[in-house]
Amino acid sequence: MAVPSVSVIVNTCDRGNLLQDALLGISGLRHAPLEVVVVNGPSTDSTEAVLDRWRGRIKRRDCAERNLSVSRNIGIAAASGDIVAFLDDDAVPHPNWLARILPHYRDPAVAAVGGFTVDNTGLRYQARKTVCDRYGRAHHVSDFFDERPLNRPGTPLYPSLLGTNSTFRRDALAAIGGFDHAFAYLLDETDVCLRLVDAGHRVVYEPTALVFHQFAPSHIRDTRRIARTLYPSAVSKAYFVMRHGAPNSIDGAAEALAEYRRELLDSNHWHEKEGLIRPAHRASLDQDLEAGIADGETLARSRGAAPGGHLEPEAAPEPFCPLPRVEGGLGICMVSQGWPPAAEAGIARWTEAVATGLAARGHAVHVITRAEDRESLRFAGGIWIHALLPEADGAAAPMLAHDLPPNIAAWNRRVWREVQAIKGFGLDVVSFPVWDLEALACLDDREIALVMSLHTTYALARPHKPEWLARPLYDHFMVQRMIAAERRALLSVPLLLANSQAILSDVEQAYGIRIAPDRVALAPHGTADLLQDAAPAPRREGFRILFVGRFEPRKGFDLALSASAEVLRALPEAEIHFAGGELDEAARMVMDATGTDALEHDPRVRFLGLLPRAELEQAYREADVVLVPSRYESFGLVAIEAMAAGRPVVALAAGGLGEVVTDGIDGRLIGDGPEAAAEIAVVLRELGRDRDACERLAAGARLSFVTKYRMDHMLDAVEAAYRRAVSQRAARLAA
Repeated sequence: MAVPSVSVIVNTCDRGNLLQDALLGISGLRHAPLEVVVVNGPSTDSTEAVLDRWRGRIKRRDCAERNLSVSRNIGIAAASGDIVAFLDDDAVPHPNWLARILPHYRDPAVAAVGGFTVDNTGLRYQARKTVCDRYGRAHHVSDFFDERPLNRPGTPLYPSLLGTNSTFRRDALAAIGGFDHAFAYLLDETDVCLRLVDAGHRVVYEPTALVFHQFAPSHIRDTRRIARTLYPSAVSKAYFVMRHGAPNSIDGAAEALAEYRRELLDSNHWHEKEGLIRPAHRASLDQDLEAGIADGETLARSRGAAPGGHLEPEAAPEPFCPLPRVEGGLGICMVSQGWPPAAEAGIARWTEAVATGLAARGHAVHVITRAEDRESLRFAGGIWIHALLPEADGAAAPMLAHDLPPNIAAWNRRVWREVQAIKGFGLDVVSFPVWDLEALACLDDREIALVMSLHTTYALARPHKPEWLARPLYDHFMVQRMIAAERRALLSVPLLLANSQAILSDVEQAYGIRIAPDRVALAPHGTADLLQDAAPAPRREGFRILFVGRFEPRKGFDLALSASAEVLRALPEAEIHFAGGELDEAARMVMDATGTDALEHDPRVRFLGLLPRAELEQAYREADVVLVPSRYESFGLVAIEAMAAGRPVVALAAGGLGEVVTDGIDGRLIGDGPEAAAEIAVVLRELGRDRDACERLAAGARLSFVTKYRMDHMLDAVEAAYRRAVSQRAARLAA
């Protein structure tokens, strides 16, 4: 049998924010030929904009009413595939979804196949095997239950698929008339499955065909999954019972409807009693229920005895529209405990930028990050995000071979387990940061390539962490142990990804090692263009200096405070904004040590705290100069963000900053000596007094960004490094 063509139909209404992810998820399916049909209801949100972005790659139809069966029939009529598959607009398929389902269609008797559906946690099942009776009542059975013997006409029980994870042989679906428009919501696919079975076809389950479902709110239910109205579902229930149950037993039908009414009335009462809905809402739901049952019964009587659907063929159907595929994409897993917006540190932002950029290029990208309270798996922005918790005490024992501190070992063990699960999605390379050695446990896994990105390490941070040195036991059992593990990793991980030559040199010096050039790939950071599509910053008087970084000595907070005090005395028009940290007890201790306590109450000084990304970007645009006096940066992401906003940078010539900032061209570099604060103050005063010189540096900063630090430059380099790691691994296995 030839490989069947598939039309994936997505019925949507007012879910533009989720529709994009559903389409991206479909793009990741491992099956061809494949087309996508999107049927848009009377949407008033961003759905049109999303569909415009996909123009030419998908078929698009419109449905004037909020009726799921009408919408599905429009999709079937537009579909040209041998198989039609339905996916909700708030769902994403596993890449192997269709690959696991389609072999069942080799049996010509099979007309419908469905898989298992995972709920919005990404970890629990929403639906597995279900059989229904002729009154529309669902009965959940064991995963090992064999549903095939139920596939016979007239059966009292039959397999019933969940709509968002259901596929059908198109010819069989057309032969029974498609969907019945009476089912505006609820039991639509149950009705189809029953009619297919009664027509002599088979409906079967494939447990390994997974769909991840988000449960988005709609006009039917809210974000808590509490009904806004019961009318459409009550119509469907009564109609189903009278069409399929009543012919066998009118008493059974009456009993089924009475049971349904009692259950929902009791549910409405409970929701009111618990304060989840107001009395008026309960009364409305009760009225909806009664009206819906009455109208469903009336509709069933008006339709007569022969159940059927309302599918109408299109007058001029379009030919099959294959979804364009990106060939050669990699399966990539990036590990970072931090992930925006919860964490905005450099590694977190770099991981997000790389993951987002590579996903947009057609790679299948997973990110393993740390959960706040409970684990989850979700698909957002084209990325699979695995939020995890470290292993429980004692579970990390297999990590002893790497001699990691217990907390680091516990996280490593959990990462290792998730990587094994991600292999089921297709995985080529795992990338993790040297800080905390987050995926070192994967070092011995011959099935994947491993890349470690170089950032600040424990050895490089230790001289700037007096709190570590003040705790000898912590220094011995945690810091020194991590430094030893870092050294082993630097010598053993197959490929190291360096963001600057400086970090590579500093690492070699700190650990007393030499790293062979064939084990290093250079990929300077890139960042988003902060002037693209941004409104020009309003012109204003004065001279604004922006410090961005944690309020700690390693980031030069003390230098910034001392220099700011001098600048404010010399330049009455100057103002200083501090962003990136909280003015807590530790920060105030730094102010006390530098004698700059008065800055907290100076009207020309503002401590902005941890700004959301959009506000931080605006702060860059509104500054005249960005101050980055960090005593050590492996690269200096803040510097290129300032350049992306066309702002010059004043920085210490330390670590990667000395490589990123070109003195006199796009900023000014200050020596990391005892007079650094005074020298910073001198430079800032000069720039405040010579605005032409400041503007020349601003123009140079923008040019440096455009020519060296755009996002696509970084993505090109990282992508090449990951491909190189995969090729090197293949060569090692072949040797």
